[in-house]
Amino acid sequence: MPLSTGSISTGRIPETPTCRADFGMSADFLDLPLFPPAARSRVQARPGARPGTRTRPPPADRGRSEQTLSALPGARAVHHIAYTVPDLEEAVRFFVDVIGAELAYRLGPVEDREGDWMTRKLGVHPRASAHIAMLRLGPVTNLELFEYTAPDQDRARPRNSDWGGHHFALHVDDVDKAAAHLREVPGVTILGEPETITDGPIAGDRWVYFTTPWGLHMELINMPEGMPFEETTTTRLYRPEESWDAYRAERAPQSTEDADEFSGAPVDETVNSNPFNRRVIEEFRANGRVSDFGDVPLLLLSTTGRRSGVRRTTPLVHLEHEGRHIVFAANGGAEAHPAWYRNLMAAGTGTVELPGRRFEARPRPVPAAEHEELWRLQTAQDPNFAQFRDRTGRDIPVVELVPVDGAAR
Repeated sequence: MPLSTGSISTGRIPETPTCRADFGMSADFLDLPLFPPAARSRVQARPGARPGTRTRPPPADRGRSEQTLSALPGARAVHHIAYTVPDLEEAVRFFVDVIGAELAYRLGPVEDREGDWMTRKLGVHPRASAHIAMLRLGPVTNLELFEYTAPDQDRARPRNSDWGGHHFALHVDDVDKAAAHLREVPGVTILGEPETITDGPIAGDRWVYFTTPWGLHMELINMPEGMPFEETTTTRLYRPEESWDAYRAERAPQSTEDADEFSGAPVDETVNSNPFNRRVIEEFRANGRVSDFGDVPLLLLSTTGRRSGVRRTTPLVHLEHEGRHIVFAANGGAEAHPAWYRNLMAAGTGTVELPGRRFEARPRPVPAAEHEELWRLQTAQDPNFAQFRDRTGRDIPVVELVPVDGAAR
């Protein structure tokens, strides 16, 4: 459930949550889906089937067209799995340092201090608050971690036999070797010794359960090809065909600018890679404001990619102070400057759109002596910027967008 702090943390709860960790950083980060409905499939054994027996698939299965990809229109893949943990920092460290995940982003607090948005949208107590981290876990899995506080929070952990019991498994080449590695990790408990199933539909599967330092049940598994169940059905389980790290060398470029450069497709300046950003751009141009952002001031900045030559438009939260238009290259607190900033500085000009106004502007770095006062004003109108500043060790550029000679303000 990718989510964003957006205006949520300040009590301005939109009907469609604003998926932004910065929106003053760049909308590059906004390539995140908005609240995909939690679609969970239910697998049910046919009445009368005994565990471990081999049965032919029912006629409905045999007759299903090979072209039928999903019962859910437009479904492409499982996007992520999510768990609530007692300590987000501990969980992130475990998955990054012990398992080998990559941290993609953090969000929060996600909360509604006055209304019932948390109940209507997430099914939790209206005063619940959450911090979130999204991780890339190997070649095909995204893992979302939540740390909640709530007045009615139940901290009991369900056992696997309880309703709501859960675990997830990691496919490894050698279960015994992986288990030996985890035994050396403080707080990890291996539940018995690895064993190999010798009968039934998954004979040959080797596995062992373990628990994380905070009690999450996980499994190490190695399921070879040619399992017995494959004799009775055309369905095949997913099997990894590459190493855990192979995707890193082959993955797509990191910035939207680079992605456009590789695509080779012409992109109109109004096009942004994220559907939410496109809607923000369209609503801003039509109405001069965006309902999801309330009174937080926005502008649109169009820049040209320094390598791709592609024109892109980015919505930004800006500070209008003493007739000056100030933007902050916060990038959600990331350690790299946002693409819009790098492109703007390289080109030396960009196009600014404000309600009823459009002009060419050049970037003027604001002297450091003015930064503290401008940051104070910016965080007063959008408190998320205080978090962005705290997250990074880099000096976040503060830039005035100065109309070029002859441009109308």
